Amino acid sequence: MNDDVSPAFALALGCVIGALLYGPVKRWILTLTRTLRARAARGERRAAGSSALLLIFATLHPAPWLLLAGLPYAVYRLWSDPLRVIWASLLAGMLLSALLALLYAAAGRMRGRRVARGRGQ
Repeated sequence: MNDDVSPAFALALGCVIGALLYGPVKRWILTLTRTLRARAARGERRAAGSSALLLIFATLHPAPWLLLAGLPYAVYRLWSDPLRVIWASLLAGMLLSALLALLYAAAGRMRGRRVARGRGQ
């Protein structure tokens, strides 16, 4: 991005990118944690076939490794070159949309619990 792009457009684009990335990243994290919890609950040292394949493909997935490789570069860029308003707006939009998605999911869970309590009485 260059300086010809308005910060408002970068913020809106960041919100769209964050909304699109929220679902796959959440699904990847939940799948990996459920697999690890299931293996730990059964006390297995060797997993069954599908569980082993899931664990292998989850750890070989490129997204977390790309993030880990990109973090040192991002820190270097932040310290070596001042962060431009455009990139800050893009990042703020991504974080804002992820935060709103988390709040929406939490509100849905709380509403579901209230409904379940009302039916149980």
